[in-house]
Amino acid sequence: MPDHKRPAGYLALAFLLVALPGCTDGRFVNNPVLDYGRDLVGLGSEEQPLPEAAPSIGPPLFIGYNAIRVALPHTENRGQSKYYVAPDGVEVAMSSGQVVRVIGIGVDLEGMYLPNESPYRGNFVQAARKNAETERFVDYFRKRKIIHDNYRCALTYVPREGDKGIITEQCNRILSGPGFQNTYWTEGDRVVCSLQWFHPDANKLQFFETPEQAQRLDLNEEGC
Repeated sequence: MPDHKRPAGYLALAFLLVALPGCTDGRFVNNPVLDYGRDLVGLGSEEQPLPEAAPSIGPPLFIGYNAIRVALPHTENRGQSKYYVAPDGVEVAMSSGQVVRVIGIGVDLEGMYLPNESPYRGNFVQAARKNAETERFVDYFRKRKIIHDNYRCALTYVPREGDKGIITEQCNRILSGPGFQNTYWTEGDRVVCSLQWFHPDANKLQFFETPEQAQRLDLNEEGC
């Protein structure tokens, strides 16, 4: 059972433990699926080639939290959601490029849901170009209790060079209290990187399309 009392700072440690069983001189080793072979904790500057993360039943999920980067293997689909589960039980689910579940890393998102008629469920980038709005229903654990929150969210799209763009999603809590903002970097109709909220007690998660992006970028500092 996950310890929901652990502070958000333990997320980075949890991802570290997921990423590999040991390290040498600050570099992760001994795991061809999850090891990117880079100094992810800031000890030294030498970069090593990235091994391909071997998928299980589909491509892995390249994810980051602060300085930690891991590749979670794709294990199954449940409806529109794709599930990625690490060997120690850490679980992340994605639907159309958006995080919908995070379990087992100290602060848990039980689920984030969209109405059936939400414009997000179609072409997300096209919806952003039309400044679409929707509700989000969010269930997360806090102090061992599950909290049910409702947010009203709106998309804005800013074009960049070529077919690239940036989507900003601003979500405001319907009742009262703080909201959150997500950022998605796009190419054509595809989200290639994103910085997404998943819990009020945690920093945002980073999602990447390729291991090279995960190795090179911190989306808190610069985009794709």
